Amino acid sequence: MEIARRSGSMQSVVAEQAERLSKRRAIAAIVLGTVLAATQAQRMDASGAGPIAWMITGLVIAIFLLWASGLFRHTFLRGILNDEGSDVSRRRSLMIGFWNMLATAVVCYILTYVKDYGPRDAIQIIMTVGISSALISFGVAERVASHQ
Repeated sequence: MEIARRSGSMQSVVAEQAERLSKRRAIAAIVLGTVLAATQAQRMDASGAGPIAWMITGLVIAIFLLWASGLFRHTFLRGILNDEGSDVSRRRSLMIGFWNMLATAVVCYILTYVKDYGPRDAIQIIMTVGISSALISFGVAERVASHQ
């Protein structure tokens, strides 16, 4: 009887922790997506995207993937964090990022008739738009889901 009570209490604590982490993950996705877009816009100058811009992109992706996936969390907690709702939000966000990358590639192609810039610049712009939009849309979807 005591073990059952402790188990029920432990599950509620884990569920509360998962809810808190889910809200933090949503806010972190929005913040990281916004920071990525802002820093990349600042790093694009006359000389193009430099190595610092690429390092920032990699760092933002690594931080979010390692922290938000719950990789270093308990298996039970990770299962609660990555439920069906999060999976749907993740898929939708990847789709949004993909389509935004395609649209940005078309815009970059059209802009080559107006301004001559290198392939690194185009790749950096395409990646920034896709990753930022995917992160922000995931965060917004998770925030909306947590308020329902």
